[in-house]
Amino acid sequence: RTGQGGGYGNPSTTASGRGHSDTTILLHISGDRRRALALSIPRDTWVTRPVCKGSGTTEGKFNEAFSVGGPACTIKAVESLTDVRVDHFVVVDFKGFIGVVDALDGVPICLKQAVDDKDSKLKLSKGTHVLNGEQALAFARTRKTLGDGSDTSRINRQQVFLASVVRKATAQNVFTDLPTLYNVLDATTKSLTTDPDLGSVDQLKELALSMQGLSPSKVQFVTIPWVSRGDGENVVIYPAKADPILESMRSDTAWPPKSTTPAGQPPLTTAASDIRIKVLNGSGTPGLGTKAAAALTKQGFVVTSVGNAASSDYAQTTVVYDPRYDESARTLAYASKSSVSKATGSGRTLTLIVGTDWTGTQKVTIASGSGTSTSASNPTPTTADQDSCVG
Repeated sequence: RTGQGGGYGNPSTTASGRGHSDTTILLHISGDRRRALALSIPRDTWVTRPVCKGSGTTEGKFNEAFSVGGPACTIKAVESLTDVRVDHFVVVDFKGFIGVVDALDGVPICLKQAVDDKDSKLKLSKGTHVLNGEQALAFARTRKTLGDGSDTSRINRQQVFLASVVRKATAQNVFTDLPTLYNVLDATTKSLTTDPDLGSVDQLKELALSMQGLSPSKVQFVTIPWVSRGDGENVVIYPAKADPILESMRSDTAWPPKSTTPAGQPPLTTAASDIRIKVLNGSGTPGLGTKAAAALTKQGFVVTSVGNAASSDYAQTTVVYDPRYDESARTLAYASKSSVSKATGSGRTLTLIVGTDWTGTQKVTIASGSGTSTSASNPTPTTADQDSCVG
């Protein structure tokens, strides 16, 4: 907050004047640049902080490490907590956050309810809005007027927002169009603090270009599993559920593990309620499209319309989808026992063309974290191709 002007709270809340870290994400980008896992660490995680900047080890909130010793101390706290080596860091201040959003010409977000937050100054009606930089910052900081008012609830909303950023950047070809990439980096680097290896526009550009093949469906978000500390305020990490996620980062392997469903597929990760479908009858059998739509609605899918396909000689039921939403397509294809066909630029809404082979739906089970015997938070991943409303 230091040096960023009024409206963002008191910049001198700590001796350093630096403030606490509002949001911390440990981001693992795979060696082949084909997938990424963003692990959120709750700011109210109770930890034993390592020695940094002259202070001894001490117990306290995780986010206080930044006020004690800046990025270096936070990195030590992350490495001590996770046993994952941190190679690089980026600190995004409030102005940098605003700059990223404005450089993308706004980011869309969907609200399940209206919000009027006096602290963050966010006032929006229920529904979908394209947020500018100031509105987006207010949305990311809003806490008490959405969800249950907790920081962990706010983390879920921040992950939904970041997923929208990924989709917007992909749709605008930020990673592949050099002029667009330079515009975004030029607008934001003045408000970033990085390690020396990422300390220039050219270095950040090289990192971005190396990730050209990264699709939204391969960018995962998850919160490190936690349990309540019992003091009504803080949480502690639950190792039994956290360790498999952290080991996947250390070993550069996919998480969740590539176990298979009874149908021989990797675990499905996108819930039916997050998938919008247009159903078209291509079978030539009157009413079969309506019947299929009813079965899918019963499963929890959001059917936006029902009609007839351009042809009535489809022998095989087919899901037509934009490649950015291939995890959504996998869920729908499994539920409808369908084949798939990619259609770049077709958008978020998937199209199901019902063929003569339609035999109904089968139950969808979405992958979740291992273990159900404790009250620990459930490490269910979401992907950036999921477009969810928050509230």
